[in-house]
Amino acid sequence: MHLLAASTQRNLGMAIAVVAIVGFAIYLIYNVLWAGRGEKGSEVDLAPNRKPYLSDEELETSKLDLALVSGLVTLVIIGVALPLYWLGEPGRQQGYLEFSRDQFTSRGAGQYEERCASCHGGGGLGGTTATSVTDDAGNFIAAIEWEVPALTTVLYRFSEEEVRHILDYGRPPTPMQAWGAPGGGPLTTQQVDELIQYIQSIQLDPHEVEQEVLNGLVVQVRGDVLAANSDLADRLDAANAAVSAAGADDAAAETAARNLAAVEQEIRETSEQHIRDLASPDRGELLFNNEEYGCARCHTPRDSWRFTGPEATPGAGPVVLAKGSPEEAAEVARLGNLIPINIPGGGAFGPNLTNGATLRQFDSAEGHAGFVTIGSQEGIGYGNFGQGDGGGQMPAFGVCVGDRDSSERSAIHGFCTLEDGSVRPGMLTAEQIADIVAYERGL
Repeated sequence: MHLLAASTQRNLGMAIAVVAIVGFAIYLIYNVLWAGRGEKGSEVDLAPNRKPYLSDEELETSKLDLALVSGLVTLVIIGVALPLYWLGEPGRQQGYLEFSRDQFTSRGAGQYEERCASCHGGGGLGGTTATSVTDDAGNFIAAIEWEVPALTTVLYRFSEEEVRHILDYGRPPTPMQAWGAPGGGPLTTQQVDELIQYIQSIQLDPHEVEQEVLNGLVVQVRGDVLAANSDLADRLDAANAAVSAAGADDAAAETAARNLAAVEQEIRETSEQHIRDLASPDRGELLFNNEEYGCARCHTPRDSWRFTGPEATPGAGPVVLAKGSPEEAAEVARLGNLIPINIPGGGAFGPNLTNGATLRQFDSAEGHAGFVTIGSQEGIGYGNFGQGDGGGQMPAFGVCVGDRDSSERSAIHGFCTLEDGSVRPGMLTAEQIADIVAYERGL
């Protein structure tokens, strides 16, 4: 609609411009070919300044009327054209912003596919990347597949400035490298802006976020639900067997598929009820360990690791390389078992939450929940010990913060504030955050 308004006003302006140009051309032609013709004869008789001019009666009637009418017409054109032009300015501005947004999104999509999709997956849906674990001296310990997070909710948790900082400088000690020029990466500031605009375009809407969080919880309790409901488990086995047995029989396959879908729906409903029936700390444990949107990715050692090489286990002695020279194996043996034990909340990128750490940091569950809600903020300490080394280390889970630091770019980038003036909610509800806090304060 804005673009249509901008187009109409632009066409009207072009028409007025054409009329003005044609009129000026006619004036020039007349003045050069007619009024400016060369004179022949006596200079005294023919010089324009020597000839008698029009009489007062003629000047003050037809000539004056023509001049006044011409001036009035010009004023009317200006008085009408300028307001029409001004009325079209919001549409032109909106059209420019939409054009810029589309251009940034398109270029950002190309940047993403070229540089990011191999790890974060097509459409930002998440994936894995091969990497290795080393000690502080850079010595190899183990080969792993790192579970790379989805980006479809990242602007719910991080502001654009925080996302820009991660793109610029990477996120040690994860495999996320520095991509922006400030951190030594290959991308210019504009290219990073284009990536952010693309990331904004793939963010889920609040209802989809709610479903994604719930889906992760359902996956976690599915095994317990089937173990506790043997009849439901038997029906699932029978439904899967019927699908396999249907073969090329289309009618039988359709019937079997409908039956399997009905059983899966019953499993989901039973799982959701099971989640609702859990005590608050138990629901909090599920939320804490939620694969995509939980806390364990940062606060539990090895939560994002999937081993493809040698793995150390508690008490098993030193790591032994699957491949490598005897010298390399001897070096690893000398280093000993350096891979941390997978203790829930035991500390990794984020601090250790066990042994009452959260109780010492936050005197009340309300203060603890407040911090989980808004995350860390630039230059603002949190808790009893006042830690705080900049925003973005601890993301916000209860409020949308995508554009809190980007007011100067909100016209192009803004994410949290919608066109109708409303604000997107956070990823988790207040009740879910309270469940997480109940679990963490019991670690």
